[in-house]
Amino acid sequence: MPSHSPEASTPAIRARALNMRQLEVFHAIMTTGTISGAALALHVSQPALSRALAHCEARLGYLLFERQGRRLQPTPEAQRLHEEARDVYRGLDRLNSLAQRIGHAGVATLHLACSATFANTLIPQALQQLMRYSPQLRVDFRTATYDELPEYLLSAQADVGVSLVESNHPGLKSRLIGRQHLVCVLPPQHPLADRPTVDPIELCGTAWIGYPPDTPLGRLCASALAMDASSASIQVRSPAIALSCVQTGLGAAIVDASCMPHIPRHDIVVRPLTTDVYSDIWTITSARQPCSAAGQQFIDALHAVVKQLTATSPRPSDTKNTGTA
Repeated sequence: MPSHSPEASTPAIRARALNMRQLEVFHAIMTTGTISGAALALHVSQPALSRALAHCEARLGYLLFERQGRRLQPTPEAQRLHEEARDVYRGLDRLNSLAQRIGHAGVATLHLACSATFANTLIPQALQQLMRYSPQLRVDFRTATYDELPEYLLSAQADVGVSLVESNHPGLKSRLIGRQHLVCVLPPQHPLADRPTVDPIELCGTAWIGYPPDTPLGRLCASALAMDASSASIQVRSPAIALSCVQTGLGAAIVDASCMPHIPRHDIVVRPLTTDVYSDIWTITSARQPCSAAGQQFIDALHAVVKQLTATSPRPSDTKNTGTA
């Protein structure tokens, strides 16, 4: 009759992986050195933690700690396991820190990309409101053309984009924040500067700064105002640049009211148009993930600023707006 050795009759124990909670228990005991300390750190009772440790060792098939009075001495296996897991614990700590920062003040840095049209006035005013409530927030703010914005957002280089046009990319989500009147800005010596309102067609017979037909304002001037861009003395791709040209006396320009400086200037005259025309203001965010808390707060602040500017921008009916801006 064949004999059986103890080793032959005892089935081998196959180690099973620990779940995240069991790894958390192991880490707490390694860090504190005692059951009581680990239980306090994890906000559980000592008996519950002892049972959790027993489950860990049962799953692994070997001891993790030798009991020495009230303290636990890690076994060589536990030391090796903990050494390999250090990066995991550091990653969890970073994740927890980020979660807390998001809860208090949004992400550490808010990344914005916007049309240059909004860079001088609209965006700074929205940021001023936002940072009253989140003074620790950091902001990375860059300008981009309307055709560059999608790439910034899709590559996560920007959390929120602000544009004159809606994005039709399936990976992006657009929201109409508001509309701004188009106004005419002129050098004080311009022949139409003394008019209470400016006729866009009449403007085309003078020195003026226009936009190429493939730009948002170029399309709007052609379709809504019937302006011939080829008659412009200078063509630019941004209302902010057009405004700078007006300030140096190169001619008049059609701009949206949101790019106007809110401090009165003596080198430009602002007039309503005879035709009431608006340009859109869109915020664009990722459609694949939720907008950050800080990003949403910025959008809310921007909406409030646009609403206020819309109420105060010049209109054809505002006959009082005949002075310099």
